[in-house]
Amino acid sequence: MEGSKGRPSGARVSALQGLLAQLAAAALLGLATLVRLELGETFQNLVAFSLYYPVIMAAALAGGWPVALLTLLGGGLLGWYFFLPPAGALAVPSPATLVNLALYSLSGLCIALGGVHLRDLVGRLRLNSARLAERELRYRTLFDTVSEGFALVRGVRNAEGALVDYVILEANPAMLRILNTDATIIGRRQSEVIPSAPANWMEACRRALDGEPLTFEYNSPGSSRWFEIQLARVADDQLAQLVQEITHRKVAEARQSEMFDELNHRVKNNLALVSSLLALQARTAPPDVRGHLQKAVDRIQAISDVHASLYRSSRKDDVDFAAYLGDLCQRLQSSLLEHDRIRISLLAEPAVLPLDRAVAVGVVVNELVTNAAKHAYPPPAAGEISVRLERVDRSLVLSVADRGRGLPGEPGAGLGMRLVRSMVQQIGGSLEVSGEGGAVFTVRVPDVPQHAFTVHEPQGRLL
Repeated sequence: MEGSKGRPSGARVSALQGLLAQLAAAALLGLATLVRLELGETFQNLVAFSLYYPVIMAAALAGGWPVALLTLLGGGLLGWYFFLPPAGALAVPSPATLVNLALYSLSGLCIALGGVHLRDLVGRLRLNSARLAERELRYRTLFDTVSEGFALVRGVRNAEGALVDYVILEANPAMLRILNTDATIIGRRQSEVIPSAPANWMEACRRALDGEPLTFEYNSPGSSRWFEIQLARVADDQLAQLVQEITHRKVAEARQSEMFDELNHRVKNNLALVSSLLALQARTAPPDVRGHLQKAVDRIQAISDVHASLYRSSRKDDVDFAAYLGDLCQRLQSSLLEHDRIRISLLAEPAVLPLDRAVAVGVVVNELVTNAAKHAYPPPAAGEISVRLERVDRSLVLSVADRGRGLPGEPGAGLGMRLVRSMVQQIGGSLEVSGEGGAVFTVRVPDVPQHAFTVHEPQGRLL
């Protein structure tokens, strides 16, 4: 079988190489026989098969087992014919001849085995060298052409073993462009190349050398350029640094943040306008209508507070819900409740919620607190409304409780409770109601990620 344009296949090439090895072995056997005949005239006690052993080794190295065995057989026949008595004839072997042939065969097989094994070792070494060369070529091609900066560095420690600097061992062209320098930085220390690096840079390198891969953002001092840097340990005191410029991404994020802030600000203002119009309408409305309008104002204000929380914070799609609850309860305390008669107590674990969940839970709290103020403590009764937010396993648990008159019957007939149940269902939660010793409404929101219960600052930034 042939490849394109008549190129020989691997099998034909291998067969041709085997044939050439056999011909070369035959030629060497003939040469060794002639040399042995000439030497035999001078050295009468010369061993009959002495010159065939190197030929067997050469045949094993060149052609493997088949050629080695053929050479071993050919050498035995030639030695028997020319050098074992009676010379020049293949007579019935005597005991001495048999011993010579047996010793030759055993020695030749050992030599052939060694030659074949050595051939395999050489073949594997060649294959490994070829693979290593191919990998080196791929690595060097990637190293030279990748758009991200890459550097291999070695840590420098003081007498106490603390990391104080590092030496640059390798740096690809992209890294040289980022640093605006040339290959002369190879072998130099980081403190010489980047003297303005922040103090916590070495701390990040130390953590990476301890086996903790790090990724952080770096703002080049004195410029608007931003980089994403990845650090990973590759050997004892050796660190790989991968640097990618992200200035365009940071500019886009800043622009998106500005637009999001503007959107939240406008939503808040529009909701405030609607709330003001309803409040103005409530002033001149009949008493039975005024109460409904005031409830609508409170509901709109609860949603407006969420957008105000987003506008004030650095987050753009998550709400610091514990802080939001504090603002909501404070507003309800001042606008709905008589300070000396009813008060709201709040106990909330730090939590971050997505915007849609924050809006729904905020409306629920607004409705439950408003209902408790109205039904649990009618004038002139006094008391406390307790609002708690806590984490139980992977669930967020919100409870609104009072010690008032308790529930007159099954809650759920009014618009407020229908709204509460709708909001709880919307976020996939559950509502539990208890009427012993007052009223307790418990909302359980499942499948809240663990990290949502801690308010984190933006991580991994070196400025």
